[in-house]
Amino acid sequence: MGRHEGVVSLAAALSLPITTAAHVNFPHRNLIIFITFVVILVTLVFQGLTLPFMIKMVHIEEIDPSVSDEQQEATIKRRLLRVALNRLSEIYPQEVEGIVLVRGLKEELENRLNHASKRLESLECEEIENAEMDIYNHILKDIYRVQRKELHKIRREKEFSDEVIRQEEMQIDLSDTKIPHTKKAMKSTG
Repeated sequence: MGRHEGVVSLAAALSLPITTAAHVNFPHRNLIIFITFVVILVTLVFQGLTLPFMIKMVHIEEIDPSVSDEQQEATIKRRLLRVALNRLSEIYPQEVEGIVLVRGLKEELENRLNHASKRLESLECEEIENAEMDIYNHILKDIYRVQRKELHKIRREKEFSDEVIRQEEMQIDLSDTKIPHTKKAMKSTG
């Protein structure tokens, strides 16, 4: 039973009327509330407190602790970008040369591949370089914050479509969610 289910169960138990339509005490209302509370206490608190202890006793370890999720994600992105670039080069070389949009797509994919490769390299670095990654992520978050402020100003100017502004906001939000949480809280710049 999750936290939300516990709240819902308790709310349902507490919402039982004190008296029935016949003005008689609701049968076993207090018992129902007590049992609900005990079940929530046992399922949430007791299990939540004992689970880490039980895991330590059983010695459960990660199946593959050597490669972090971020490194796996960066490696997959890099491979997917390489496949896309190879496909463009092999199947659509004339379109890349002759069509501006397709050439722009190839350049964007190359930039993203370069970024993914650098990101993967940074994830494989030592502790000092990970601190640099935290700074990098902090700077990205700050840039996204400033961009959101600018979008707010643009919205007040009423010169641009709300739909276009929302699309830009969603892109910033999407990029922002890809930034891992930093280990240290850094002070925000103006």
